[in-house]
Amino acid sequence: MSDVSAQPGEPVETPAPKTPSGRFAAPVPEPRPSRGWLVPALIALVVGAGATFGGLWLAGWRPAGDQPAAEREYSVLVVLKQDATPEQKDAVKATLTGLPGRDGDARLVSKAEAYAEAQKAYQGTDMLKDITEAKMPESFRVVSKSVSFSCTPLKPLADNKGVSKLSVVVRATEDQPGATINC
Repeated sequence: MSDVSAQPGEPVETPAPKTPSGRFAAPVPEPRPSRGWLVPALIALVVGAGATFGGLWLAGWRPAGDQPAAEREYSVLVVLKQDATPEQKDAVKATLTGLPGRDGDARLVSKAEAYAEAQKAYQGTDMLKDITEAKMPESFRVVSKSVSFSCTPLKPLADNKGVSKLSVVVRATEDQPGATINC
């Protein structure tokens, strides 16, 4: 034993704590990383989800419940090139015949019919002076009725050299506006 005591103001040495040894020794736990960010992150996630749901609800997005989705009318118009061959026209008609929800057959609109429709549509305007029956293209028209429209059955038209333009228009209803679908 030593009688040496520490002088005032000097640091005092403290002995190291004794650790249990033998069969009662417990492993020293590793310090765990702080999880202080977890609770605020969960709160932010819940608040964000609630705000999103509330915004969609106020915007009018509601579950349909037991009501089936409304069936819509889709007008498909395929405008042909002036030099379209009979084989190309037959391929267009065959593609349109395979369209699901088709309401009737695909109808070929001749140049004369297209010219008569243009005269009616542009009656009283200067545009009629530049339009002649010979310049009018032939086209196919068909109406499809379904809940939704898929452009997949129309993909063969993209490779058909006789097709000038494809147009799909969903007609307006009382509660939904019309729109053009890009295929």
